Amino acid sequence: MWVYDPDTLRFLIVNNAAIDLYGYSREAYAGMTVLDIRPAHERQRMITAVHQRTDMERAERWTHLKADGSMVEVLTYGRGVRFNGRDAILAIVQDRTEVNAAHREVSDTRSLLDSIVDNLPVGVFVKDMEADGLYIIFNEACGEIIGRNPADVVGRSDHIFFGDAQSAAFREQDMRAFAAPAAIGFEETMHRADGVPRVLRTVKRALPSPDGSPPRYLLGISQDVTEERSVETRLAYMAMHDALTGLPNRAFFAEHIKREAVLATAETPVALLYLDVDHFKHINDSKGHAAGDALLCQVAGRLTQLADGNDLVARLGGDEFALLMRFREPGCIERFAESLLTSLSSPFDLDGVSEHVTCSIGIALAPDHAEDNDVLMRHADLALYAAKESGRSTYRFYEPSMRLEAERRHMLTVELREALQKNQFELYYQPIVQLENDSLGGFEALIRWNHPERGLIPPMDFIPVAEETGLIVPIGEWVLREACRTAAAWPKDLKIAVNLSVSQFRHNSLLASVVSALDESGLCPQRLEIEITESVFLADVGQSLPLLKALKELGIRIAIDDFGTGYSSFSYLRAFAFDKIKLDRSFVAGIDTDPGNLAIVRAVVGIGSGFNATTLAEGIETEEQLQALRREGFDEVQGYLLGRPMPLSQAQALIAAGASRPAAGRR
Repeated sequence: MWVYDPDTLRFLIVNNAAIDLYGYSREAYAGMTVLDIRPAHERQRMITAVHQRTDMERAERWTHLKADGSMVEVLTYGRGVRFNGRDAILAIVQDRTEVNAAHREVSDTRSLLDSIVDNLPVGVFVKDMEADGLYIIFNEACGEIIGRNPADVVGRSDHIFFGDAQSAAFREQDMRAFAAPAAIGFEETMHRADGVPRVLRTVKRALPSPDGSPPRYLLGISQDVTEERSVETRLAYMAMHDALTGLPNRAFFAEHIKREAVLATAETPVALLYLDVDHFKHINDSKGHAAGDALLCQVAGRLTQLADGNDLVARLGGDEFALLMRFREPGCIERFAESLLTSLSSPFDLDGVSEHVTCSIGIALAPDHAEDNDVLMRHADLALYAAKESGRSTYRFYEPSMRLEAERRHMLTVELREALQKNQFELYYQPIVQLENDSLGGFEALIRWNHPERGLIPPMDFIPVAEETGLIVPIGEWVLREACRTAAAWPKDLKIAVNLSVSQFRHNSLLASVVSALDESGLCPQRLEIEITESVFLADVGQSLPLLKALKELGIRIAIDDFGTGYSSFSYLRAFAFDKIKLDRSFVAGIDTDPGNLAIVRAVVGIGSGFNATTLAEGIETEEQLQALRREGFDEVQGYLLGRPMPLSQAQALIAAGASRPAAGRR
């Protein structure tokens, strides 16, 4: 405190606190005025206040100068007094530097927090629940979410901005959050002010009171997850649907049938149909994958059109589709399958070109054929396999015998692998006779399986399974090596004929396997004849022709087997110069009774002569057939009349005897 003269503004008396605060001595105060403790910009304000007495009887904020030149923030209070018999002014001064600094710190902190809250990327709001849920904090992100200015929301309740149903839902959430011991979350769809729906994920909790009293305020944090949920929905759709056709995929179908199969009853049965597009690979190979994709999309469209709205149509992969449908009346599944076959038999437009395809359908019923979804799917697959085996372009219902046949094929596959490892295979040799001089021209190597329990198994019983499983490739390699090794020990004028399957031609290692078999055995390539059927060309003519030409360049003779039973024999003869044409046994059987067969025999002789190819007739069983073929000019023959397939020991005995051919009728 101090007392000063309002006229001269000189200090009249100061207390010890003033000396301590400002740092001036009593002697210094004696020569100073109140203007000396004020910075230049405050002095005129001081003079005006003294003259007008505006700082009297009231508190004023000032900035004062200390002796060391530093500033101090003060709050002053003045009143008039009598001092030593004259009018004076008493000034009471409070140092507010630390208090003001603390206030500024609080204010700065509050501003910082406000700035942080306003700039958070998630919505933050606080409600006063004792004031009917009025918003006291509502940041910018919240405003963006609901499409309103935050300043318009603060001080108002939900019902001002949202409909009754939404406001009631928010209120119920608030009550639950107040009753919960910890934060709780919600996810819901709300509509912005412009009507656009948004998906919000919100966490709410009651803010504890500092004094332990019941909470008053509710804190909420909201995040707009609309885009996130949209992406998740799209990814979920993609995970469960086929990208090409838009149909449900195998994963979706598996989940759906798992639910439906267990609900099937005798009163409400369901049918599972598996469908394959027949020879789809031919479309892909000849027209390209774009045409194949277009075909699959059109197939999907026709299936969807035929199916009922409650049926499920799915693409399981490749050219395989599935339908799960409920019985609507007796016989409806058969009629539906017939309508499928009819619909898919109509031509498909593939880039302006009409293409015809057929389909094979396998059908399994629940609960008749299975009550479990996995078993039902296996049975439908077995029925589909049976439809393909029946010639395709048809449908088959599951039968228990199909499962038994599948088990037999599986066991046969296991045993075939074991047979290959344990050297249970053996080659039999059927003589080939040259009609020019009735001499032995060589042998055809034919595989047999010496099963340890079932004895000798003919190739027709296991070769189809070997081809299905791919075991025909290693089995075929063994046949080729064994035949070449055996024939290398025979007289050099005898040839060995070996059959190659379509599966072997599809395998990239075939050429290397042939070369290796010749090198290891030392057999002259000209003594090896490779027999193929026309199905080799149907599989992939682009790969088959170069491979055949490469084999021929090695000196190997190439024969076309079962001639006359395929579709395009003449075109293949023109595309590749075969060394031998083998007439199928079906044309030989009726040569002496059927004029048509005789005409075909004569035509084959003419074709062979025109293409400079050796002609061979299979299946000779009578002397009459033999003589007829001799008269027509065939070069070679083979059949039971001339010799059945025989083990190596008998073949070697035949060679050693130098026999031209076995006697007619010998078996």
